Amino acid sequence: MSDAYTVARKHLENALNEATENNIDHDRLGQSMIWEVIALYKASGRNNDDIKSEFEFTLENVGTDGIFHIISFTRT
Repeated sequence: MSDAYTVARKHLENALNEATENNIDHDRLGQSMIWEVIALYKASGRNNDDIKSEFEFTLENVGTDGIFHIISFTRT
């Protein structure tokens, strides 16, 4: 069974290939995908401040290696 990241990554790779085949700039594709993610979040009831917080959190936790780094804390 796939996880959410694997599904998203597969679709991103397919979208990049299709964009390349159709001479669509990858930055334009990325912006379009961001718009679709925002629409998805809004459809699930999230407000602008919550969506902004989600993007800020993500950007703050992506390392220079491009990997999303989150420290997991457990209660003791």
